[in-house]
Amino acid sequence: MARWAPNFNRRGKIQVKHMNTKQNAAKRILSRAWGKAPVKRLTALLVMLAVTIGSVTTVMASVKPVSVTYNGEVYSGNTTASIETVEDARAQLLSMGLAVHDDDAVTLSSGEEGEPVITLVSAHKVSVLADGMLKETTVYEGDPISKALGQCGVVVDANDILSAPVTTSVTADTVFEVERRYEVTITADGKTKKLLTGDGTVGELLEEEGIEVGADDILTPGPETEITEGMAIQVQRVTYEEVTAEEAIPYTVNETKDASLPRGVTKVDVQGQDGLQTVTRRNKLVDGEVAESTVLSTTVTKQPVAQQSRVGTKDPNGWATIESDGTVYDANGNEVKYTKLLTGRCSAYTGGGTTATGLPAAFGRVAVNPNVIPYGTKLYICSPDGKVVYGYAVAADTGGACMRNSIIADLYYDSYNECFQIGVRNMNVYILG
Repeated sequence: MARWAPNFNRRGKIQVKHMNTKQNAAKRILSRAWGKAPVKRLTALLVMLAVTIGSVTTVMASVKPVSVTYNGEVYSGNTTASIETVEDARAQLLSMGLAVHDDDAVTLSSGEEGEPVITLVSAHKVSVLADGMLKETTVYEGDPISKALGQCGVVVDANDILSAPVTTSVTADTVFEVERRYEVTITADGKTKKLLTGDGTVGELLEEEGIEVGADDILTPGPETEITEGMAIQVQRVTYEEVTAEEAIPYTVNETKDASLPRGVTKVDVQGQDGLQTVTRRNKLVDGEVAESTVLSTTVTKQPVAQQSRVGTKDPNGWATIESDGTVYDANGNEVKYTKLLTGRCSAYTGGGTTATGLPAAFGRVAVNPNVIPYGTKLYICSPDGKVVYGYAVAADTGGACMRNSIIADLYYDSYNECFQIGVRNMNVYILG
């Protein structure tokens, strides 16, 4: 409310303070009248008082109520000023002794009676310390800490240690700290351990856990690696040992080509033999298993014997091959495995019919003395030089010459012409195993 008070200075003049336009006019009237007659002075003073009282009445009539909500608390007051903008509202708050900062949120509205309603929400600076960095942001009175974390781009995990719950409401400038906790596993010395740990390196964590890593040990990942969620740390122990043992020296195989042997047939003349040697090795063991081995010394105690073999190159010609040691190869170069050899005269016959065993007469079913060669015995028959081959046969028939032991076998052929070509000659009859 504007007020004034007349004062007399030493020269007898009136001083008026805080006057409006009407008051200034009254002042001029009073000054002019003061130097006149006493009656006129009194009249002028009365006029001045009337003007002043009228001004005071006018000012009192213009006072309006104002409502202020300050961070949730409600204040009531009066104002003579016109409040039409946010800046007017800020000025009103200051006049009421309420602190207002540039970042504060100030809004202006009207109440039910049309009175100005001012709402202020204070802005607060929140400093977030996480992951070795300090980030700052601005939130408002009553906002939860989680809002500041979101504005700073900081994600909080369930294992982290927080300086306050994220639901805490902000009421002043705040420093919020996030201490990271990571779930990791450590495998060392045959044991695996799960634990929660904070920020740091692999090397620092192992030191905290009392796990020493030797100069030769293998650490995965490396000691300077920063800890992360779900990290698997492995310590592999490395030791060394010297071992001396006898070891075989594999024999070599020397092969020569032999045109007298059918192609695909190999004849071993000298069987190879492994040698022996004493070997001293330095082994590198990782967690007890040999990972590397270095030969320190070798001493030969027995020389190996090289194997000498002949490889056949003769194309198949229908002949059998009979080695000096009794080994027999059929016309296809396959070795004939036999248990007994009978050498003697063989004849040939044909004409069909039924054999003594009830089977139809056919090539490969030969007549024998069943007392010497039982029925059903499997045979391989060729000349002693291998150039005449009857081949594989089975004892299935008999005859008078066989029973008299004049021949050891009567060979069945499908035609007389084949029988004439064979005639009667010495043959080797191999009894197969």
